[in-house]
Amino acid sequence: MAAFKKILALMAMGGMLAGCAGTPYSPTSFTPTGIDTSAYVAKIDAFVVVMDASSSMNFDHEDRKNFYTAKDVVTHLNQTIPELGYKAALVGFGSGSCVNREDARVVYGPETYQRTGFSDGLALLECAGGITPMYEGVSTGGNAVKEGTGKVALIVVSDFWQINSDKVINAIDTLKADYGDRLCIHTIKVGDDERSGDLIEALAGVNSCGSSNDAASLASSSAMAAYVTDVLLQPAPVVRYEKNTLSASALFDHDKSVLKEDGKIALHALDESIKSRAASVVDIDVIGHTDSDGSEEYNMALSIRRAEAVRDYMVSEGVDASIIDISGEGESNPIASNATKEGRAENRRVDIHVGIKQQVN
Repeated sequence: MAAFKKILALMAMGGMLAGCAGTPYSPTSFTPTGIDTSAYVAKIDAFVVVMDASSSMNFDHEDRKNFYTAKDVVTHLNQTIPELGYKAALVGFGSGSCVNREDARVVYGPETYQRTGFSDGLALLECAGGITPMYEGVSTGGNAVKEGTGKVALIVVSDFWQINSDKVINAIDTLKADYGDRLCIHTIKVGDDERSGDLIEALAGVNSCGSSNDAASLASSSAMAAYVTDVLLQPAPVVRYEKNTLSASALFDHDKSVLKEDGKIALHALDESIKSRAASVVDIDVIGHTDSDGSEEYNMALSIRRAEAVRDYMVSEGVDASIIDISGEGESNPIASNATKEGRAENRRVDIHVGIKQQVN
């Protein structure tokens, strides 16, 4: 009898290891919700999806194999993530031929994220089989994108069934020692096993920047878009402009575009203020203006030459040339009447608009 039971157990295990058998994978219908990339920027430098391809993923939940549900989630995730230049990788973990006889197999990356390449990598995970070395999956995934300096999102997709929690926590502790507070772990659970709550809570609680979800909660396109926005993105900074107006009479002699010493002194103070704010200054517009004396063509050319002179001096004092744009408006944008001497003096000016980014919380 004992021998017969052993044979039955081996047959059952063989069936689980042969995870490729059965109906081939076909993704569920999904139309991704677009994310307005003008409103968001990446809040992470890299992300890694670590997907369970072990034998327990062959169990069914609500008439669909857990492995196929996991592929659905990762497919929908890939269809939703905007290509914003972060580094990415995809790792499958299990054992046997399903993961090329490796405990953890990197099937995509690490490289600059591209949706097509990621999809091709996911297609290499064709089946599930063998043991569940999640600790190898998270360790391999974390080490794949180790070179950066920004935050890293590690997204673990699994049924979390019969996991060696101690080994997983040890692997995470090792990664945390390398990454510090840059590591954020997010779990997506498939299936209905309820015995993994402590491990999921521990993973999502690393550095208090992680999250835990189940696959069903991310089934809709809007829910997946909200998830991607929360995990990978942050609102784009708002640029606020400070307007500085300098009198052309203070900067230049009459009808000239060569800076006077008094003009250099006035610009020096502004340049020092700009440099003190370093990277928060992201744009500078230098705009020249004249009064209405002379022809429109002459005044336009003079206003541009004066804007160029101001720009060149700012650059000579260490202001980043790549963020400075110059233009001239000639006599077309007066701020006072050109009928009076005083009004004409006001209209002869150089406007310097300094754009400072304001992070939106």
